[in-house]
Parts: sequence; C-alpha cells; structure tokens
Amino acid sequence: MVDRVTKVYPSGVAANVDVSLKACSGEVLCIMGPNGAGKTTLIRQIVGILRPTSGTVRVFGVDPVKHQDYVKRRVAYVPQLPIYYPAHRVVEVAKYVAELSGTHLDRVREVLEALDLWRVRDALGYQLSAGQRKLLLVALALIKGGDLLVLDEPTSFVDFLKKRVIWSTLLRERAGKTMIVVSHDIEEVRILCDRVYIMFAGRVVGRVDAQSDLSRGVEVRVYYRDPREVASLVRRGVTKVFEGFVAASYRQLADALEDLESLAASELSREARIVLEYPSMEYIVETLSGKG
Repeated sequence: MVDRVTKVYPSGVAANVDVSLKACSGEVLCIMGPNGAGKTTLIRQIVGILRPTSGTVRVFGVDPVKHQDYVKRRVAYVPQLPIYYPAHRVVEVAKYVAELSGTHLDRVREVLEALDLWRVRDALGYQLSAGQRKLLLVALALIKGGDLLVLDEPTSFVDFLKKRVIWSTLLRERAGKTMIVVSHDIEEVRILCDRVYIMFAGRVVGRVDAQSDLSRGVEVRVYYRDPREVASLVRRGVTKVFEGFVAASYRQLADALEDLESLAASELSREARIVLEYPSMEYIVETLSGKG
C-alpha cells in the first residue's frame, strides 16, 4: 500500500522518510508513535489529501490522489481533530451523509444508538462537547461505510467510558473491513489491532504484533553524536552508553513510547537515528531464567 514514501513540506521539513507499510484485507493495522512522528501526514497521503514527494501510495490498487472519486467511495476517514457542523443537528448531518452514500436511513439510528449519540440527536453541533464531536465523526464514517476505514486517533478528546463504546462498536463493525488506526493508547491498540508499526521522526522504526508483543520487553537504540545527551533524556528505561549510540531497555512498550515522546520533543530528534528491537535481549534472558 505504501512503498518508500517520503514527504517533504515546502518549509523543508521531512515529515515522512522512506516509509513502507501494507494493510492486508480484513486486517486492523495500527500506526503508533510520539507527537510529530509523521503519522497524520502519512494518513493524509493514504486518503489522497496529500501527494508524496517520492515513493508510491496505492489504495485498492490505484493512486488516491489521481483517483479521488473512486477512493472516496470505498474509504471512510475520521480525522484527528473533532471538526463539526455548528448550525446543524446531529441527526440531520447523519441523514445527509447516509443519503450521499446511499445508506439506508435505518442505519442512522443504529449507529447513533451504538455510539450513545441518539439521545443528543437534536443537539446542534456547537452544543456538543469535544468528545461528542469526535463520536459523531466516527458515527459518520460508519454510516458512510466502505471497504477501508481510516481512523486518526479515533478516541482523542473522548473520556474513558466513551472509549469503551467506540472500541466495542468498531469490533462489531470490523467484519469484512480493513482498518488503519493511528493511536497513542496501548489498551486501544491491544483491543482493536492485529499489527502495529512504530514511527519516530518520520520513519518506521519497528513492527510488532499487537496481541502477543505489546506487553513484552523492548530495546530502543538511539544513534547520536553525543550518546550521553540521549541518556539524560531517558526516564523509564535502563540505559547503556556505547560509542555512537545509547541502548535503553524497557519491560513494556508503553514505557519506551513515553521516552520516545520526550526524545521527539528535543532538538536531537532531527539528527538521531532510532532503532527499536523487539523483544530485548534482557527480556529473553530473564524469561529463560524464570525471572521475567
């Protein structure tokens, strides 16, 4: 689907660098990584909003930029920010999307009820909370339907209880669909996803299995001219400093992602090269010795 894609903005910022990934039919694929990792830029290229600087993106075998009408018919997209329709009622927007996509109107009530939006169906967009606006975007994507559902942080702005509602609804809806999910939420990824790509500073640095690997140990290697500077930013891992790089060991991927978030916010993220190894050697040794 995505083959060696690089996206450089006019400002010179390389948001994606040589990224490759593939979502198989019927699979729920997740893209994880800290803020600024290039996840949303990648998603926008997959749905045809942005054109890659180099490399290729194919959705159902076609270029999503050149064949936007075809891709829009088969892809439903939930953007990261909870955009809304301030002067329109929830049910009006939902029915409008259903009519545009040829969806039976019975589906409107079914989806709104599943996502706990039927009770606010007559509320205007400006009256909704940020969480309800995000729920409505998920609802509109499900009402529209399609073979590929692209969800950019589907539960951002949503409280924990409503996250559960979204997760259970997506699990019921996944039959016969392919999904690409961008998420920071470890539990969300465990519940929804099959495979996970880890992104950092625009690159894919690792690929893991969501069901068997997310709670296991990892090692992150950061190659940088001043390894001790990198080590000073590691808070949740155990570091070893070598010539030219730092190796940080973690018991859980969640801890590694927290430190990657800190690294991404630092100046060194522009020059550092990140390699994620899964599982770590320390984890294997501890497991084999009965101490893990």
